[in-house]
Amino acid sequence: MQRTAADDRPTRAEWRAFAAQGLQAAGLGALGAGILFFIAANWQAWDLLGRFALLQAGLLICVAAALWRAPPHPIGQSALLLATLVGAGALALFGQSYQTGADVHELFLTWALLTLPFALAAISGAVWALWWTVLNVGLALMCGVLGLDHVIWRLFDGWGWHRATLLMLPCLVNLLAAGVFLALRATRFAAASPLWLARYLAALGIAYGSAASLPLSGRGSAALAVYAVLSVAIAAGTWLRRRDVFPLTLLAGSWITISTAWLIHSMRFSDIGELFLVALWLIGSSTGAGMLLMRWLRAWRADTTAGAAS
Repeated sequence: MQRTAADDRPTRAEWRAFAAQGLQAAGLGALGAGILFFIAANWQAWDLLGRFALLQAGLLICVAAALWRAPPHPIGQSALLLATLVGAGALALFGQSYQTGADVHELFLTWALLTLPFALAAISGAVWALWWTVLNVGLALMCGVLGLDHVIWRLFDGWGWHRATLLMLPCLVNLLAAGVFLALRATRFAAASPLWLARYLAALGIAYGSAASLPLSGRGSAALAVYAVLSVAIAAGTWLRRRDVFPLTLLAGSWITISTAWLIHSMRFSDIGELFLVALWLIGSSTGAGMLLMRWLRAWRADTTAGAAS
């Protein structure tokens, strides 16, 4: 029986391939962690030059393997993924040895900058996912965790940028990246832009936008307005394509969270009736959103099946 385009349930072969890829990624992660743990366990036995030589040797071996079996060969992709992990160890060792005074967010942003050529050369969704995770950790630390006394925060605060406004920076970066990877799926770089990667970046961007729109962010009316415009644009684009309901699911959960937070923020909770009102809103909005999303999902699948049959 021929599989239709609307039937997106994984087959047994796809489950086996997914399991194999997951085990391969776990093995590479364990290998990279093993190299770092080996250096840490023998810290006293190796001098500074020996530690750097060991990490650089591992990095050179990874690069040589990638040149020997260039991507999209699995060996080359795996080597570049491992090189991205080993590069973090080299940066951490440099910062630990010379006490540069760099903050944690600077370490992650530098890690992302130095390993960008590996992600570009790997032509792999897994390497891109690792790279974007590293970048997002750096952006989250810079935009959401730094104290008000930090020089970066003083600079942005001098421009009138508040915490909520600053959180929109990683929101825009991730949403733009998700759109780029969706566009790449129609090109010869489709192997490096799987659908799950675009969904992952969209989820990160919407999570940042939701955090910026909460009343706890403080003075976030501008961020809330910008995020509302972005949400309308994403919803309109998804509705026009009528293929993937996932972005609408993310937006539904996001705005239910935001509206609930603002509802709680506007209440004094002087009696238990207000608590029931919040619970009623959560139940009603979640139920309504779920019913609409399932209705659209069935309708879009039926349209895709009819189009494939014709």
